[in-house]
Amino acid sequence: MRRSVIFLLFLPVCVLALAAGCSKKQIKPVPEGAVYFNKSNTIVQALRSGYAAKDAAAIKAVSTDKGYKEIAPNLGRFDSVKLTFTTRWVDVSNKGVTVNVEWNGVWTKNGKKDSEQGMAVFELTGQPLKFSAVLTGSPFIYPQ
Repeated sequence: MRRSVIFLLFLPVCVLALAAGCSKKQIKPVPEGAVYFNKSNTIVQALRSGYAAKDAAAIKAVSTDKGYKEIAPNLGRFDSVKLTFTTRWVDVSNKGVTVNVEWNGVWTKNGKKDSEQGMAVFELTGQPLKFSAVLTGSPFIYPQ
């Protein structure tokens, strides 16, 4: 009797272990749109953190020469900045990628704080993708 109880308890555990170990879940491929979104968002966030840290090398690493020249002159115009970017839309075409970004910023210069917010459109080009221009609404200009 005792053996049959142990066998009845042991049998379901073995069946579950076999079922779990033998099942193969099919791995779904990542959609192409998600790949572009992730790559674009990584570049956009690298620009944001490089700008906030006034790190020209970090900006240059993810930018074309044209893109770098657009941001670099503005790094000395503020003491500090708190900047947030939220990627809202990524559009992929044969010319490159455009990224719509909602941004909020608080710049500090000589103890005075200025805040602005807006929507920007970034252009990413090349292989691998790199920032090449802000088409509209640049967050990289210290408020006037």
